[in-house]
Amino acid sequence: MDMTLSIYKINRTVVSLCLIGFVLTSMVQADNLVPEYSGAYAQDLVWESTVTMSGDVLILKGGSLTIRPGTQVNVLPAEGTKIDPEYLSSQTELLVRGKLEILGTEDAPVRFVLIERNDLEEIAWSGITLDNAAQSRIQYTELERADIAIRVVDSSPEIKANKITRCRYGIVMQQQSHPKILDNLLSDGEGGIFCWKGSNPFLSGNTIQDHDEEAIFVDIDSRPRLDRNFVSGNAIGLALYPRDLSLDAVSVTDNIENIRFLGRQGEGVVE
Repeated sequence: MDMTLSIYKINRTVVSLCLIGFVLTSMVQADNLVPEYSGAYAQDLVWESTVTMSGDVLILKGGSLTIRPGTQVNVLPAEGTKIDPEYLSSQTELLVRGKLEILGTEDAPVRFVLIERNDLEEIAWSGITLDNAAQSRIQYTELERADIAIRVVDSSPEIKANKITRCRYGIVMQQQSHPKILDNLLSDGEGGIFCWKGSNPFLSGNTIQDHDEEAIFVDIDSRPRLDRNFVSGNAIGLALYPRDLSLDAVSVTDNIENIRFLGRQGEGVVE
């Protein structure tokens, strides 16, 4: 046998094996990469395992985002972020005008985790906003250090069994939003749940504690149903404009001020 030909065949085999090894290694490395998302999306997205919000994420009408149980969403905090063509906050935000399904479970919650840095402030991102969204769910989700953990604008999602901590405001409803807010824990923020501009949510089984301001605020045009919520350790338990609001077995105890009835909207009168 020609020795030169044999050496050529051996070298070619070695090169082929090296190429196969490189491809396999690249495939493994690619599999280990954490997917990153930012910008506007009109399709149906599914997040699972670990993903990163490297900037604002906008789910457009007709699109959807499903986040599967046990997913960790890494949030890269940034000032001056912007979703084109429009945005609601200068901080990193998840803005949904399509459908949102966050499907955490008791054993496998979905967690939004901030990517820390030395200069990061306590309130480090905007949070989740549903803006005229399709029917959505947020359940068994852990949210912290957001300006507004969940903002609901002209939408009626189910918000169930979430843990909201150290946020400026927990859940804010605006523009005739009528969500079901069930069995959530809200703690250690500035304010808890706010009902604005004709919003009539059903609040049941929530624990709202240790806020610097109001645990539950209701403006003159809103009529939430309050059923078996536990409100304690806040500066003000309930801050209410309407006098006809039904309080069904709401436990409001050990707040600095348990119930404050407010005067006419906008006049700053306290009675």
